[in-house]
Amino acid sequence: MSTQSFNSSLLDLLPDTIIELYEIDLGEQDGIFRFHPGTISSSNIVFDGRTYISIPVDAVGFEKKGDGKMPRPTLTVANLEGLMSDAIKTRSDLVGHMFTRKRTFLKYLDSVNFPNSFNPFAIPDPEARFSDDRFLINKKSQENKFFVEFELISPLEYEGAKLPARIMVANYCPWVYRGEGCLYGQDAKFEQTVKNKKDTNIFTDGGLSIGNLGVPVADEDNKIFWDKDGYDIDLPNNAYKGDYDKTTTYYRGHIVRIKSYFNVFSKIGQSGEQENDDCLSNHFYVCIKDSTTGKNPQFEKENWVADKCSKNLTGCKIRFKHYSKDYKKGLPFGGFPSIESYKF
Repeated sequence: MSTQSFNSSLLDLLPDTIIELYEIDLGEQDGIFRFHPGTISSSNIVFDGRTYISIPVDAVGFEKKGDGKMPRPTLTVANLEGLMSDAIKTRSDLVGHMFTRKRTFLKYLDSVNFPNSFNPFAIPDPEARFSDDRFLINKKSQENKFFVEFELISPLEYEGAKLPARIMVANYCPWVYRGEGCLYGQDAKFEQTVKNKKDTNIFTDGGLSIGNLGVPVADEDNKIFWDKDGYDIDLPNNAYKGDYDKTTTYYRGHIVRIKSYFNVFSKIGQSGEQENDDCLSNHFYVCIKDSTTGKNPQFEKENWVADKCSKNLTGCKIRFKHYSKDYKKGLPFGGFPSIESYKF
């Protein structure tokens, strides 16, 4: 990770200021929360194109001792207006989340941190930094209206970890439908069009393509929407009506989308993008009654049927094999059918 210029800086007669940057991985949905203690600069810091917000924080105890014991640092974060308390109460006090400390010299920060976006000291280099220190949040030590304190621990000491981390199940797919692992409707090599000449324009709007969203095929019981043994719905051309609007009247066969939304703590009040949310899964619903207005698809099951995967091999096949281009590299089924006992 270190570069030649960074190695030279370690031996400078006039050493540069060391900047500490912190990251907490809040999970797949919430992204990474980036911050710094604000001791060198009270403003936000941009490093490698990522914004680290300034928060009063104290992180100590990273030093390694000669007795062979692993360090257990302490992270203390100011609880301004209860912001930290609100952030952790729905996340199990952040126990088990990864904490990363990054250290670099001030002169290697992005140019945007300096007046007129000009770095007068050196060429910005995100690779010029000390080795990252990674710890897991072991427990919340203290919490009050002034601060929240956490105990950090090395991943080698973390208790309660399961190996393998991914549990092997024979007939159940653990992937998030349309999300990571599954990627139905999100991968360019899956160009889903129903194999029926009158249904090929489901996902066009006025003749304009709106992207590869993945055709809704069936519900969670593998009942196919247009099959006679399913819902027997005649999906018309241009059936997709975009994002759901409570003022719009929908008819049998219309398809709407409701986007996934997560309150990403790392983005609050930030002008710069933190993480790419394109991987978040969409939710699609098929209308099964005419003249449906003001009926929210998420709650009105008499009017709408959700496009859901059954999480079994059949549900995977009807999407990737029967109603899409041939998936030659195998189905993205997340289960492990081969671990079942062979029946003679």
